[in-house]
Amino acid sequence: MKRLPKSSFFVLSIILIFFGSSQTLWALTEAAQKIFEDNNAAVYQIRIVDLNSGEKSSIGSGFRFSEEGFFATNYHVIADVISTPERYRIEYRKDNGEHGDLIIRDIDVPHDLAILQGQASGDKPYLSLKSSALSKGDKVFPMGNPLDLGMTIIEGTYNGLIGEKFYQQILLSASLNGGMSGGPAFDSTGNIVGVNVAIEGNDLSYLVPVDYLIDLVKKIKKETASWEETIQEQFLERYRRIIDSFLKGDWSSEIFGSLKVPKNISPSFFKCWGESKPEDKKENQFFEYSYKWCKNENSVYLSSEFNTGIIGYLFYWLKSDTLNSLEFSQLYSKEFAKTYFYPTVKKKEVSKFKCKNKFVEFADHNWKGTYCQRQYKKFPKLHDVFLSFALLNGPNRGHLIKVGLAGINEPLARRFLKKFLGGIEWAE
Repeated sequence: MKRLPKSSFFVLSIILIFFGSSQTLWALTEAAQKIFEDNNAAVYQIRIVDLNSGEKSSIGSGFRFSEEGFFATNYHVIADVISTPERYRIEYRKDNGEHGDLIIRDIDVPHDLAILQGQASGDKPYLSLKSSALSKGDKVFPMGNPLDLGMTIIEGTYNGLIGEKFYQQILLSASLNGGMSGGPAFDSTGNIVGVNVAIEGNDLSYLVPVDYLIDLVKKIKKETASWEETIQEQFLERYRRIIDSFLKGDWSSEIFGSLKVPKNISPSFFKCWGESKPEDKKENQFFEYSYKWCKNENSVYLSSEFNTGIIGYLFYWLKSDTLNSLEFSQLYSKEFAKTYFYPTVKKKEVSKFKCKNKFVEFADHNWKGTYCQRQYKKFPKLHDVFLSFALLNGPNRGHLIKVGLAGINEPLARRFLKKFLGGIEWAE
């Protein structure tokens, strides 16, 4: 899943007008037209303006929701203004030329929301926020301004909530496009049900449920905050909630190779994948292997180019009847050295990994362990933690265990690792 790019532009699809005898298609078109006419005046393009050139650097969408001049959009739309305020400012703009400056009033980074404020707007239209229940199959109508072509509306289908308990998203069958990030999505009666946030591709997209925005509105900061401190606190609170839910649960187990390991810890959080391949000399495959890895899908953006918030783990075994001991050792060492679960990050964002190697005993066997951590330079309370174990058990047979947590602190990481490793046993 990826956030809707702010500065990438796509060919725009507005609403298809159907001609024919189908009353259903005609009724849906009428609904979309009415929603657009009723709400268009309160939906805006959000521009991130480069201070030196005076031109837009990236775009998103947003909507006014109060007469005090409050706007809602996605955090990732305005994240660069927080990370480099000396380079950018924010403004809203309408097709008719109406525009104005915006300041950041509050953020909810884990839910990818931001509240902005312009001048008081007692004479300007604004949208009301309230919870709205939906059922699978209900129609949803997202609005936004992609390609800098003007405001558009599309039609999609509600397919329920996905994700962990405190950080769910709406799964939508619709093709959101870049530039629609932060725009409102309506139900068939015109109530806001969510905020456009991300696209999976193949007509699958995601919305932030409006309830999270309502919660954020209730606690808008009265004064400008230290955004770096707020972001760190929100990241760590997200991890506390998630890890607390993991630790309270009863983990089931399964056999993987010679080990008894935790099964999918939380199906609503982790998505698991696996692969196996037998040794086959005809295909130049000189070892047999099997692996299983699990990772959460929803990363969290610190800036437009830096996403984190990932937890992942991998179990991997391999053996060979063909390779000699030295060849197998080289293969095993190469696999042990690989890291996982971290997106590509620029050097300016993080320090180098600092690693410690140690021989340990658990699951009734001896293992070589490596524990690594690196710090975020702008957010020093946040770290990436990576743990890797290699079983020392014979010349041509091996087990690997790898765990990675991105954007966490070490005390929280160790709480998770303690229970995770405690759930691994020797099965043979």
